[in-house]
Amino acid sequence: MPTIREIEVNYRFKKVDCHVRNKVIKGTSDVGAIFDYLKYETKEHFIVANLTKQHRINSFEVVAMGRVDSVALRTAEVLRAAIITNMPIILLVHNHPSGNSLPSQADYRITEKIVNAAKQFDIEVLEHVVIGKDEYTSIKTVSGRVFN
Repeated sequence: MPTIREIEVNYRFKKVDCHVRNKVIKGTSDVGAIFDYLKYETKEHFIVANLTKQHRINSFEVVAMGRVDSVALRTAEVLRAAIITNMPIILLVHNHPSGNSLPSQADYRITEKIVNAAKQFDIEVLEHVVIGKDEYTSIKTVSGRVFN
């Protein structure tokens, strides 16, 4: 008898006490303030926040945790929650434990890869912010590129 794999996805509401949920993102400074706690992390954390059309954070997830100077992630994992929850916009945030918030070439490459994949699902990438020790940097601003 053949065996098949069945995929089941459950989406349910859960009440949580979280300082991030329902915050509205009006600009890069909001992202820096909300995710400021990342500056204390000793490993890179890559976070995806799923936003409503009004730029309100619906949910967020640490999709990858790496080493002191890098993080490996799959584009599918970055987009998964937005697709399941039908969120039209995502916000990308990660930290640099070195304290330097300037984006690396790898940061630019992964941002472009995610933006291109997100377009296939009509998901907008609002911003990608790198959190450093005492500063944060918008990849959108320093690259001069317009996402989507």
